[in-house]
Amino acid sequence: MGRISHFLGIKADFNKSGIFLSQSLYAQEIIERAGMADCKPIATPVDLKSKLSAEEGPLVPDPTSYRSLAGALQYLTFIRPDISYAVHQICLYMHSPRQQHFQALRRIIRYIKGTISRGLQLVKDRIDSLTAYSDADWRGFPDIRRSTSGYCVFLGSNLISWFAKRQPTVS
Repeated sequence: MGRISHFLGIKADFNKSGIFLSQSLYAQEIIERAGMADCKPIATPVDLKSKLSAEEGPLVPDPTSYRSLAGALQYLTFIRPDISYAVHQICLYMHSPRQQHFQALRRIIRYIKGTISRGLQLVKDRIDSLTAYSDADWRGFPDIRRSTSGYCVFLGSNLISWFAKRQPTVS
């Protein structure tokens, strides 16, 4: 059948270094569905100065739109580990989204607009090491005083696994 070019919305480009996986077409669809085709890009997916709260601010008038966009962003994290933490944050409030959550979602989309060509490069290389990094924020959820922890794992120079999750107990 030949080399793979597209699979489940993921584009595979073979280059001299290995394979570059991207979801730029899917990302563009998300931007257009959000009505943000003309938005200005932003440098980071998260505002580090503010913490999201489950109770502050007015509810989003159309939670279905919020949930649809948040779910679409979740699928985008398969190839975009740089947005995993931010998407995890907004998905925690899908049951009762508020305006501040919707603003955080729109910020992620603005970030994607400026980084639409990013993806995951899998390098043809010797696999001689397994390296893992982990981190956690402190009390990232002011309502319940829980933290978010995350990790990423590299096999050689290839990122093979990443994860972000709210910790089940208070740190």
